[in-house]
Amino acid sequence: MLSYRIPTRRSFGLVAAAAGALAVATLAGPAAQAQAPSPSWDQVVAAAKKEGTLTFYNNLQPNGIEPLLAKFKEAYPDIQPEQIRLGSNPLIERFQTEFNAGRNIADVLITFPDERISEGMKAGWMAEWTPPELPNFPPEINEANKVFTLQYAREAIIWNKSKVKPADAPKEWTDLFDPKWKGKVGMNPPWRSVSIQQVVAFWEDKGITNPAQKLKDNEVRFFEGSGGIIQAVLRGDVSVAELTDLPLNPLLEDGAPVGFVYPASGTTLSANKAFVAAKAPHPNAARVFVNWLMTKDGQEALQKYCGLSVTRKGAPPLSNLPATSQVPNVVDGEKILTPQRQAKIINEWRTVFGIQ
Repeated sequence: MLSYRIPTRRSFGLVAAAAGALAVATLAGPAAQAQAPSPSWDQVVAAAKKEGTLTFYNNLQPNGIEPLLAKFKEAYPDIQPEQIRLGSNPLIERFQTEFNAGRNIADVLITFPDERISEGMKAGWMAEWTPPELPNFPPEINEANKVFTLQYAREAIIWNKSKVKPADAPKEWTDLFDPKWKGKVGMNPPWRSVSIQQVVAFWEDKGITNPAQKLKDNEVRFFEGSGGIIQAVLRGDVSVAELTDLPLNPLLEDGAPVGFVYPASGTTLSANKAFVAAKAPHPNAARVFVNWLMTKDGQEALQKYCGLSVTRKGAPPLSNLPATSQVPNVVDGEKILTPQRQAKIINEWRTVFGIQ
């Protein structure tokens, strides 16, 4: 019997000086910082080694985090990272609560954002700095030298090849509403996930009316997160499912009997973004870690172990999934999901399914 790894699961500045001078935190007071020149990258690395540790909050694929950290420690053995993993919503909520309370624990946060990240930029959550690796990325991944997009997740339809004949395999989003799959469609509930809210908005933009009621009529089954959906598909609890493709590539590498499609009508992508906390306890180690994630080795490790398409220019596609540029009609979900629309979708789906 095959064994599968099942996960449990949102101004492009050039470096001015040849040495890669950066605006980073120092131990000096505010007046001294205003007059002192920015330290070189070598000085940042040296200070990071003295700090010796960092804490990063993330929603990366669970079974990929330790291999990723092992690769980082190969590059920087003097820095020991510790991590706390939560879903995007509780992760952002935790950081926000700690920031407001003056409890500065996180050095780095990596997550799929919602409007709170934009609000956090205004509130001073993020440090402003220029990673030395930034010139190797397209300009759109950089938000004010504070937030950097490292990876993209895409929405897809998957199915159990043991349960679904090739001729019956779904091809479009409307197939999820087909009565032949009644009681056999799986999905992450929209009130739980920003990425699902985004694809619901996309469906509406494509003319799919009342998707919540249509899926209720088709007796959709909800599962918590991508990991729960994958388990349900592999067990045969459902035959087809909507999935954020976070855990898909590792499963395909393991030979799991899962088919997939990115519908030709289009899909949404979610940006997995990173920032260094403005009040990071270990600010230099935090910068070294984020910059390493942007290196060729770091991006390869992110893609290999965490299963999402990376953003570095020239990076190869995932081993079993197409690059984002090869997926048809991709829409940035963050651009179509306004806070007002998000609230409307959540309220509508909760109402239709009787969730308080």
